[in-house]
Amino acid sequence: MTSLDYAWDEPVLPPFIMLTVKGAGSSEIVCSMNDFQDSKQLYYENFIYIAATYTFSGSQEPSVRPVASNKDAAYAELVLDVSPKTQRVILKKKEPGKRSQLWRMTDTGMLCHEGSSVPHNPHKTSRPMDSCMILDIAGLAAVTDNRYEPLMLRKP
Repeated sequence: MTSLDYAWDEPVLPPFIMLTVKGAGSSEIVCSMNDFQDSKQLYYENFIYIAATYTFSGSQEPSVRPVASNKDAAYAELVLDVSPKTQRVILKKKEPGKRSQLWRMTDTGMLCHEGSSVPHNPHKTSRPMDSCMILDIAGLAAVTDNRYEPLMLRKP
């Protein structure tokens, strides 16, 4: 828990403060500073992009083989996206806030695709797991004959 000393801007007004989390699922509460209740909480979704790091900076680790010699690929800013027609997981240029590119980590460590889920009310703390699609490999085993396996969405 973090605390911060604060001097009221208007000491003659009632001691209320409004706290807001802005974003797609914004949340807002008004708290009395005389009687701050632990039951008042702000909720928000913390979505992530799954990025091909080399395409954001052009830098790579010494032990990693580059996927392309094209210098344009180094700054293409590619992230995992899901095609709405085929449901295939593909690399596409990052588009901020595009739901088909947003993911979240579940409590059990699975990557849940936001774009294939119904939008969620951030005031409710839990989501039903059966309403989301998770990132998985298409094959039955992680490694089969040194071949690459495509990524896909599956039910948990």
